[in-house]
Amino acid sequence: MIRENLLTGVRLWGVRRIPTATAGIALLVALGVVLLWFWSWLAALAAAFAVGASLRRHADRTVDQPAPHPRTSWLFAGERLPYRSVSEVLDARPRQIVQRLAARYRPGETVELVLWVVARDGTGQPWTLVQDRFGGPVPSVTASAVGLVAGACDPYLEAQRLALAEIGLALSDVIVIGWGTDRSLDAARDTIVVVGQTTVGAEELGSAAYAGGDRRSHLVELHPDSVARSLTSVDARRWQAAAVRGLVRCIEMLYPGSGPLLEELVADPWRNKRMFTRLGRLTDHPAEEGDSTAVVHPVVLKVVDGGLTEAVEERTVTPIRRALSWENTSRPIPTRYA
Repeated sequence: MIRENLLTGVRLWGVRRIPTATAGIALLVALGVVLLWFWSWLAALAAAFAVGASLRRHADRTVDQPAPHPRTSWLFAGERLPYRSVSEVLDARPRQIVQRLAARYRPGETVELVLWVVARDGTGQPWTLVQDRFGGPVPSVTASAVGLVAGACDPYLEAQRLALAEIGLALSDVIVIGWGTDRSLDAARDTIVVVGQTTVGAEELGSAAYAGGDRRSHLVELHPDSVARSLTSVDARRWQAAAVRGLVRCIEMLYPGSGPLLEELVADPWRNKRMFTRLGRLTDHPAEEGDSTAVVHPVVLKVVDGGLTEAVEERTVTPIRRALSWENTSRPIPTRYA
């Protein structure tokens, strides 16, 4: 019974976790060590020690490396957001996360910390702050707080400092989602995505929302419907990709299995906005406002002396200004009820 359980454990662990190429290399190395043992046991021990050290260094170097075929973007709700995940560390311990960040970034290298602050109301429903930024070439939407920190840092401590500096609230718990490369909003930078929970109520978090200058923030309920409305309120290109990543992961933590539902709610509005944007590019040069009439000269057929002849008939036509469905118009729209 013990032997069968042991073999079952080896199969479950080994077959699923060890790639075929790695297993083949390990078998060849083991065979070489056995052959060296017959020739000289000292040489076999030295070879085994060298192979072990090499594998250890290789594991340390590749602990934060991307997948064998990394993508430069993240596909979400039909949109390719320019965010490449390097590490997802939701299940890692804080000490391991700090060590992995120290191994990845050099001292003095700065990265961007993207923080979502979560607070609950009297019913236990979680809320967060969404930040609108108006500075820069394009207005953008991002997380509750964003700041530059040292790459080789303690993200838990830095998240506390950022929350106090930007919002004025202390965090009771910090969860590191992961880190990666963000190329959204016409900038390329490494980002660490963090979710921080606070013990204050959602009302106090709302009162801490800032407005003025080139940015403002507002409360959003952390529910798939509310988050979908917030995501689709603007075009996907105006969102910071790393912030979307953190918001989606936060919703998945609060409501397990809600990821596909959120994508379904977001996909159609984002696709419609993309289509309207393309149509807007095609109509970037409308007619001048002062030109209230348009002269057209259609070619018509006339009967002259018993025969058909073509003639150009001059007409003056006043164009009708129609408001598109996504345009704001001051004229009342008639309906069946009014």
